[in-house]
Amino acid sequence: MASLKDISKKLGLSTATVSRALNGFDDVHPKTRARVEDAARELGYVANRAAKLLVSGKSNIICLIADLELVRQTRDAGSPDFLELISRLSCELSERGFDLVFSVKSPNETAVAKYQDMIKRGIVDAFIVGAPTQDDPRIAFLEEVEFPFVVHGLPPVGTDLPFVSVDNVQIVSDPLLALLDLGHEHIVFVQGPPGTTHAVQRCDTYRQVLGDAGIAADERMIILDGDNESKLKSHLLGLFSGRLGPRPTAVMCGSVALAQACGKVLVELGLKVPDDVSLVANDDGGDPVQLGPEIPDLCRTYFDWSDTSGPLAEVAIDVSKKGMKPGPVQCRNLACEMIFGRSIARPNQGLGGEA
Repeated sequence: MASLKDISKKLGLSTATVSRALNGFDDVHPKTRARVEDAARELGYVANRAAKLLVSGKSNIICLIADLELVRQTRDAGSPDFLELISRLSCELSERGFDLVFSVKSPNETAVAKYQDMIKRGIVDAFIVGAPTQDDPRIAFLEEVEFPFVVHGLPPVGTDLPFVSVDNVQIVSDPLLALLDLGHEHIVFVQGPPGTTHAVQRCDTYRQVLGDAGIAADERMIILDGDNESKLKSHLLGLFSGRLGPRPTAVMCGSVALAQACGKVLVELGLKVPDDVSLVANDDGGDPVQLGPEIPDLCRTYFDWSDTSGPLAEVAIDVSKKGMKPGPVQCRNLACEMIFGRSIARPNQGLGGEA
């Protein structure tokens, strides 16, 4: 097995320079670091993790702690395969000389206690905090103890933290502007669950885009408990009955799974998509959801959530080395794609008038 001395001899560099290059120190020229890394791969050099930890104080380990129940819920909701995301993230980190530790929080254990335990073990350089909420105890704890972490998703409103997310403003504004251009004004906005950071920003964007178009947002058109099927159905029935005001002519959904649930209610009401009601959704690349023959090709914004793995690995490593310094390198808002399907059309004036 090759050693640091073998690399230094091959390149004519001191072992100290080779060691600092492989450990990511900033005082090594990028070209020199690249030469050292290439030689290490060529010679089959494998770092001694224990020795490396003693020298640098760094383990090159990034930790992701997941709630088992949350993983199950996202799977059942048709979200991207969690195992796919973890696998890709592990590969991305490995290619950069880091390892991923994936740990699952037990049902009788608090999230903060799990983070405390991992920190006490002293083997983690930084955390990835997924599925953030507006009042997230994990984020509050890690900020308090000043331990490096990156948010996978949007950080809470009012905070300035490293994060990797899909552009939630674009997710809302692109399809909403398309509906407004077609003449829609009474647009139902379905999100969930309430309290999540992405739901908060998407609702704010919905109100802002409507306001910029000279339309006051009707709060009754915002459904934040869309994940609750019975509440969703009851709310939609009330809106389309006309009892709550002007009948909607379009429905925007935060996920394809929500679009499927809304589509079922529309079909039960005898409404056709898009002749009577336009339907759009955000598609985060999860398992294909069957919308049924009554729903045509869905108009949607698209981004495969597992594609965040590369940027997430880069930001997590940067945070582990430099600490929390939010900026262009540590804050990534990734653009999505607007796919125009056949599920939107001009509003049916007979449905959108006053009750």
